[in-house]
Amino acid sequence: MMDGMTDGSTPPHIRAVVFDLWGTLMSERRDTFPVRARLRFERCAPILAKYGIETTQEEFTKHHQRSNSTLARLQEYGRDVSSEDRARHVFYQYRPGIADHIEEADATAFAEAYGGVIEHTPPDLLPGVREALEECRVRGLRVGLISNTGVAGGRHLRRVFEAAEIIDHFDALMFSDEHRRAKPHPGLFQATLDALDVTAAEAVFVGDTPRYDVGPPRRYGWWVVQVGERADGDPPAHVRVANVGELFGGLDRLSLATPRRNG
Repeated sequence: MMDGMTDGSTPPHIRAVVFDLWGTLMSERRDTFPVRARLRFERCAPILAKYGIETTQEEFTKHHQRSNSTLARLQEYGRDVSSEDRARHVFYQYRPGIADHIEEADATAFAEAYGGVIEHTPPDLLPGVREALEECRVRGLRVGLISNTGVAGGRHLRRVFEAAEIIDHFDALMFSDEHRRAKPHPGLFQATLDALDVTAAEAVFVGDTPRYDVGPPRRYGWWVVQVGERADGDPPAHVRVANVGELFGGLDRLSLATPRRNG
């Protein structure tokens, strides 16, 4: 018997669907990584040089990857930093003492140079995404997104969504760098519910990663659909689907699908 249902009861009424981003809606194209690395270095190097840091692309890549790995570990504890502080953290890899002396305008310019490259080497939409988003609209569901960010911050990913012509499908976009909280922090999930004006029992979370997208929302009282073949979460998802194009088939199996609107 599924959570929230009792024998003879009316099936739960779902009012919102919230998606994870990476591995659920979009995937990176590894063939673009060399171009992205070159563009990132070319754009960031002049700002580093302003502070007396002369570097090579190889050295820059080493430092920025070390920074990114450190901040990813921070996210495991539900915390994150702004795009500007992420920029300062790259400076820190070169000279720890200089990070606190970067002018705000330069931190913003570095963040734009550093993260904005994704707009020139965009990720791919995964199969079934457009159809699932359109079906959400047809069924009158509110739609949200919760994404832990990395080099590309929320400001850059919004522009990626605009270019992909999917941004208008969303009622709430929650990016960890903008909230200084990351999945699995309960506050980020609650902020999304508040933005959508729904309760956890009225929301479905759709994601692929057990540690961030399955176990946490289940514990917080959401319905959960796991995408793909990764290991189960703890606790596991209510149902699995191969891709988001199968979302509403999965919800049908749980008696959760919202009736299609007439017309």
